[in-house]
Amino acid sequence: MDLIRRHMFTIICSIVAAGGVGLMFTGMQKMPSVVEEMKKVEGIHRSLTGMKPVSKAMIDAEQQRIDVVKADREKVMTKAKELYGYEPLVEGALPTGDSLKRNEFRKAYRREMDALLKSLNYGGTASASGLATARDRIADEKAEWREQRKDGTVSAAIRLDGPTHNKAGVITETGVRQDAIARASIAAAQRIYCYGVHFDQHQPPAQVSSLDFRAAMKDADSVDAPDDWDVWHAQIGFWIQRDIIRAIATINNEAADAIKQQGRNAWVGNMPVKEVISIRLWEGLIPQDGKPYFGPRAGGFDEALPPGTPETVFTHTGQHKNYEVVQYSLKLIMQQRDMPKLIDRLSKNSFHTLLRVSYEHVAPNRTMQGKIYGTEPTVNVIMDFQTVLLEEVFRCLMPASVCEGYEVPCPTPEDCGISAEEESG
Repeated sequence: MDLIRRHMFTIICSIVAAGGVGLMFTGMQKMPSVVEEMKKVEGIHRSLTGMKPVSKAMIDAEQQRIDVVKADREKVMTKAKELYGYEPLVEGALPTGDSLKRNEFRKAYRREMDALLKSLNYGGTASASGLATARDRIADEKAEWREQRKDGTVSAAIRLDGPTHNKAGVITETGVRQDAIARASIAAAQRIYCYGVHFDQHQPPAQVSSLDFRAAMKDADSVDAPDDWDVWHAQIGFWIQRDIIRAIATINNEAADAIKQQGRNAWVGNMPVKEVISIRLWEGLIPQDGKPYFGPRAGGFDEALPPGTPETVFTHTGQHKNYEVVQYSLKLIMQQRDMPKLIDRLSKNSFHTLLRVSYEHVAPNRTMQGKIYGTEPTVNVIMDFQTVLLEEVFRCLMPASVCEGYEVPCPTPEDCGISAEEESG
């Protein structure tokens, strides 16, 4: 190598000289290009003469550095997989599951989404049967009250005299005893930790489902299997919503345990998170550009959608060849002081990043009818988040049609550790 480097200038000049002889036959008008080539040759010569000799020790040191970088990367990916903790709902449904696997996935998805909501110990307001029970109970107590007044043995438990509302307009205990709706509403609230709406009851604008349920998974008895696109997005949506529901259920259950230890009843009125109005994921991945959507302000009971583009959030993070970005929004009724606790639960040791928070005060329920949130300062809050799905962890589960739809590199079977025999089998 040293021999070639020492004589490189001579070799190149000889080649150029031979080319110069040819100019006599092609014309002297080519001379400027020869000058330019000579300048290039001089530059190459200077770079070659400036090269340091490469020893085996230098090569070994560089190889060692490469090995360390590869080992560190492997550690990062291993830790990332542990933090995600995501396993497919149905093995083999992604990325190339057949119709039987995709139908199996739909049933598993419905079952697991139902279990997620139930883990919140959720419920709704008073039912028709609950209201009828309250009315019957009030009628019985009024009859008993009249009988007790005759013999002068009035029980405080069914006392019906006194004001029904205090000076602030809040219904009193006596008032509740005579108000069937308030009585049924309180009874319903005391049986649950959190208000919520099941996805089978989704009937907007009157009520929207608490969870973001994939429409293609609605009919569990359909013989037509969902397509790859729906299976992929349903799987991603389930993973993210499971993280959210686990965080909510954890802080509510911790609060309930502490309340029970004090000998009190745990119910929605003294829970940190009192209602899950909506959890919504942006349809698909977040592109690097697009029309921004800023979403609604906090308040009301309509669903809240995430921003949808990186330009409208402080991270400015969009889809990349090495990762996917999914934005999602939570709309909750919760105690104001517990907002940081929920954010910490959801963000700690995870890839979820808070993008923005918007909230407004929820007025006290003076009539005790409908939804009852208790006496603590309560807010209607929207929290926008994003999560990052690393390519090396998730891309091998992404169907080819989804890769093509998002114009991201689709890994080969070899990239995913699948042999040719396994692929064909």
